[in-house]
Amino acid sequence: MSGTSRRPTPSGPAPPRRRVGAGVHPAVLTRRLARGARRRSRLHLAALAAAALAIATVLVWGGGQAALALLDARLGAVPDSRRLPADSVVLDRHGQVIAVLHARGERRVPVALAQISPELRRATVAVEDRNFWHEGAVDGSRLVAAAWTDLVHGGPVQGASTITEQLAKVLYVGTSPRTVERKLRQILIARQLARTLSREQVLEEYLNDINYGHGAYGAEAAARTYFGVAAAQLDLAQAALLAGLPNSPALLDPFHHPDAARARQRAVLAAMVDTGAVTAAAAAAAQAEAPALAAGSMGDLDLFPTVTARAVREVRERLGLDAVTAGLRITTTVDSELQRFSQAAVTRQVDAMAAQHAGDGALVAVDPRSGEVLAHVGSAGPGHPAEQVNMAAQPRSPGSTFKLFTYSAALQARRLSMVTPIRDRPYSLAGGGGGGGGRYQVHDYDPWYRGTVTVKEALASSLNVPAVKAEMLTGIPEVVRVAQGMGVTTLDRPASAYGASLTLGGYPVPLEELAQAATVFAAEGWFRAEHLLLSVHDRRGGELLARRAGHRALDPGATFVMNTILADDANRAPAFGTGSALTIPGHLVAAKTGTTSEFRDNLTVGWTPRLALATWVGNADDSPMRGTTGLSGAAPIWNEVMSHALGTAADGWPAPPAGVERVAGGWVLEGTSAETGAEAGALEELAPQADCRQWSRDGGLLWACGPTRSGLAGDPGPPPAPSPSPEVPQKEGGAGFSLSFTLGR
Repeated sequence: MSGTSRRPTPSGPAPPRRRVGAGVHPAVLTRRLARGARRRSRLHLAALAAAALAIATVLVWGGGQAALALLDARLGAVPDSRRLPADSVVLDRHGQVIAVLHARGERRVPVALAQISPELRRATVAVEDRNFWHEGAVDGSRLVAAAWTDLVHGGPVQGASTITEQLAKVLYVGTSPRTVERKLRQILIARQLARTLSREQVLEEYLNDINYGHGAYGAEAAARTYFGVAAAQLDLAQAALLAGLPNSPALLDPFHHPDAARARQRAVLAAMVDTGAVTAAAAAAAQAEAPALAAGSMGDLDLFPTVTARAVREVRERLGLDAVTAGLRITTTVDSELQRFSQAAVTRQVDAMAAQHAGDGALVAVDPRSGEVLAHVGSAGPGHPAEQVNMAAQPRSPGSTFKLFTYSAALQARRLSMVTPIRDRPYSLAGGGGGGGGRYQVHDYDPWYRGTVTVKEALASSLNVPAVKAEMLTGIPEVVRVAQGMGVTTLDRPASAYGASLTLGGYPVPLEELAQAATVFAAEGWFRAEHLLLSVHDRRGGELLARRAGHRALDPGATFVMNTILADDANRAPAFGTGSALTIPGHLVAAKTGTTSEFRDNLTVGWTPRLALATWVGNADDSPMRGTTGLSGAAPIWNEVMSHALGTAADGWPAPPAGVERVAGGWVLEGTSAETGAEAGALEELAPQADCRQWSRDGGLLWACGPTRSGLAGDPGPPPAPSPSPEVPQKEGGAGFSLSFTLGR
């Protein structure tokens, strides 16, 4: 036996081998097994998804139309791109930007690729898709690697998108939950974008639509929001900072997270160096620069709010587009210099009339040769009651400016000539001329009646009685038809609904439509639709606006006679004196004023062949002014702006047209004479009343009714036993008359 000892061998059977999971709580074991199963499933899914993405990429990349059709059958047809809101730029006729329109909380100003800094283009490609210029729509190797990594680690499909894929997501896919199916659709659409767009077009679309944070979408909006410059002016440091923001606009916001934004900027510059887009020295210099940030907002530019609002309205009416979100380049007909001058003139006059309780004013200037609006002032401006209201578009009583339509209709219908005698004396007619009961008593602006006058004197002096007689002789339906043909849209009821107060301004008309009518007189009877839009281009530069043809609205002979009457200062001298605010030295201008009762509205409308101009002074709440007329209230604005706009250029009045001939005292249309319409002087006169009297004084005729003396010089007083005054019906239904429309000047 040797001396070496041995370890005793244990007796009995060997102990059993410990099983996996022995002694572990069943619930814990279940969770472990489930995790293992999920991991194996995820690996399997990852393999399948990666394979599917790889196969899909190969098919889409090289399978042509058959592959696309196969994917379409599985995923459905490619949808229309999402309509992304884009800012519209509004310019004046000379190309000056006067407003930028945008959706609430979003700014997007599409620009051409050439208008985006080369530094931003290079920075974006370097950090987002360095193979952009020589790859297709999808980078297959990056796509499969990213899908495998994300699925193995339990996350959704993400990352590795090319710029083309990102554009497909922005325009078509949106922010739906990220799935393998959505990724396949994104690949499909990216492939189709690559087939239909050049690389430059893809990059331009991307840089115009990507989110940079702070409500700025696209490079132009981002450059203006963060640095207050155009995208074309970005330097390398600014471009590198912007190029990093789309990765996570909120977390990289340089206003709230400047350190994160600067770190991302460094990564962008490093990528640019790595791809050879910039030198290391240039990147270091840019990194050392700390770009000064702007206010974090583009600011809201709107120099002429009334003009902007009207431009938006016309785009909607003519093109069916929302100018605020359509990304348009809207060039208006407005002349900014004349607009500013006109606004200042309106404001000055309204402020000067504070003692007369004038709160606001408005003005519309139009080129009669084209219908282009050159200035549109809707109120007296900030600090005035109607600051937010466009009073030029509000229907108001036109006062005696409506006589323009009455006499035009009468002349065109050959019912009167400019030399027809017509009696200005107390006058009434049954039912207000509209078929109602009672009698409508017509009053002139003042109680002084002129006896027999000619039509040219009656119109230029704005006498009411002759105007109503001319209206009755011509017929209200014909007056309505002529007014409508010259652009008045508010007369939209049957002609039988209007009473004799029509010619005195009894029915409202917007100031801008009075300006439109003035262009017809200035353009020898031609109607050219008044408009504010000169051109409208979409974001790709295509013209959207179609031209509209004009048409003849008034007989050229009638137009010539109206111009002759209203441009002759001698015709209005008896009522307004000579050299009033309706005359402009060095120019021959036609003009007509209007005033409504209680001085609620003052108007002046006037024109030459080069310019039609309408002005208004009053109160938006319809409260009366004190002691002011169209001549004293609105005409000073008209005179100042017209004088400024006309300058020293010739007026360009045309020669008399065919169909008119000169007679003693004026011009008449063929088929008329000095006696034409003489029956107007024999129309029904005021029915005799016991409490009405008339008397002569200083060669004129005065008239008054009532049981007491009027206070007028020479009033003989009421007769001993006056009878009741005749009934004066109300204006409802157009059959009666309200004193709110009796003033003539």
